[in-house]
Amino acid sequence: MPGEGSMLHALISSRNNKRNRIDKLKRLENTSNETSEFVDPIQATPELLESIREKMLIERKLERKKLIVKVTLFLIVLFILLYVFNHNWKWIEGFFIK
Repeated sequence: MPGEGSMLHALISSRNNKRNRIDKLKRLENTSNETSEFVDPIQATPELLESIREKMLIERKLERKKLIVKVTLFLIVLFILLYVFNHNWKWIEGFFIK
């Protein structure tokens, strides 16, 4: 059957590419932009773990607030645009067609 050789090359290429890929954990290690100190969970004190937990909760709340503000601003702008386009359609139609 025709095309068997090209399919074989595709399979070999796929196998070789899989070997060259880096591990997903190694990729995740290199994505952080911040430099944070390593805390060993076995030797960490409960107070240190609690402070880290509180800091993470505060950061998560801040990110959630930012997201809510962005979404509400987007929706407000969207509704204003829809209102303008629906109620001033004759003006907009005259603007484009002259």
